[in-house]
Amino acid sequence: MNNLISNPIDHPEFVSATVAGQRAGRRTIPSLLALTLLSAACALSVASRASAATPSGATSFSSTPSVKGSPRVSRGHPYTLWDTDDVAAYKAAFATDPKLKVSFDELRTWGDKRITDPINVPAHRLEADGTWTFPDYKRGYKDASGNWQWQWDFNGAMQKRAEDVSNLGILYALTGDEKYAAFAKQILVALADAYGYGEGSAVPDPNGYDHFATYGFDGGDAGMLLAKACNGYDLIHNASSLVPKDRARIETGLIRPMADHLEKTTFMYTTHDRWGMVCLYGVFIAGETLNDPSMMDIALFGQGGTKDKITGGFMDCFKPDVLREGTVWGVGSQKIDDQMAALSVLTAVAEVLWHHGVDLYSFDDAAMKRSYDAALKPVGGLDASALLALPGIGIYQYAFRRYQDERYLSVIRQLTPSFTLAIGERLPSLPSSEPKMIGHH
Repeated sequence: MNNLISNPIDHPEFVSATVAGQRAGRRTIPSLLALTLLSAACALSVASRASAATPSGATSFSSTPSVKGSPRVSRGHPYTLWDTDDVAAYKAAFATDPKLKVSFDELRTWGDKRITDPINVPAHRLEADGTWTFPDYKRGYKDASGNWQWQWDFNGAMQKRAEDVSNLGILYALTGDEKYAAFAKQILVALADAYGYGEGSAVPDPNGYDHFATYGFDGGDAGMLLAKACNGYDLIHNASSLVPKDRARIETGLIRPMADHLEKTTFMYTTHDRWGMVCLYGVFIAGETLNDPSMMDIALFGQGGTKDKITGGFMDCFKPDVLREGTVWGVGSQKIDDQMAALSVLTAVAEVLWHHGVDLYSFDDAAMKRSYDAALKPVGGLDASALLALPGIGIYQYAFRRYQDERYLSVIRQLTPSFTLAIGERLPSLPSSEPKMIGHH
């Protein structure tokens, strides 16, 4: 049985990696997170297998797929979607993977231009009555029928700035050039200032929303922004241009309060649909970035949940009615687009946990592989243009890296490399020069 590290005693490589990380000054909370997940993994795996058993008593999987590689406890930043091993792999791949190198060169050309432009974070103003406004944008309003009407320009501007942070963070990680980190820091500080946590009226909106929400910025938007902002922040965290005062402003003025507010979005804990998963990821990645176990726990186990009592969250996804054989995603929307987007988010979670010693790809008889496999059937009948338009389609690179299933290559070969992160839409392309990838191209 190949579960999520079912017992640390049975996996000395995990214990040694954790101890080595601690001896080297590695932060200890991720190690505690990994150990916390052990018990939850065992309980969920047993329950899932029992529920998925056929009438004859045989489980739905006759042979558990093996997962290539072993999870590691990454030391220091970056340690979320990428760690230092990943960065090194990308750098090495540029000499052997011309398509990836072209994508990187395009990103660098963009970055060199971006740092010469204004920051362009929406300007804010505190009005005399305590209202927090963005003068260049229109707030939402109720029409004559009582329906809310929004103009989405504000949300678009915020998402673009968060994407800038992520891309500049990637450039800094891959080049070591401080100019990219310095500009990303400026954007992050400006975003924190615009969020205005604790400033102005204690209740800036009759509904108790934060300053952004009255401009049509909801939970899914917060999840997307946090995914990109945290990715970039994690990648530039060690830059010399990012001093402790800047870190404090970014963490306490943007990442933490936005994630705290997002935690109140109750639907996300049990729906497991596209936008619920995006919201959950916002809380999850903020907790990982801030090293906050309470945020990690609520994203993984649900509101009031624990490793012994799962009430929702990402670990709730492994119940048989959510990840079940024959479907990509067993709940929420039945559209392939929405199911693929949700699976893309779970893939990002698995990659982050991989850097904290947790193998979600192996968990519950490689339950995630059943979802990747199920998606091949509807995907296989689509032409190339429709295939590439599916959100999250790039996750087959990640699935291939872990499971080495050659059926995934038919999808991978049609992908154009990109470093852009948009949670639920796309993850950064992987180097094709990783083990076994070159031989298949």
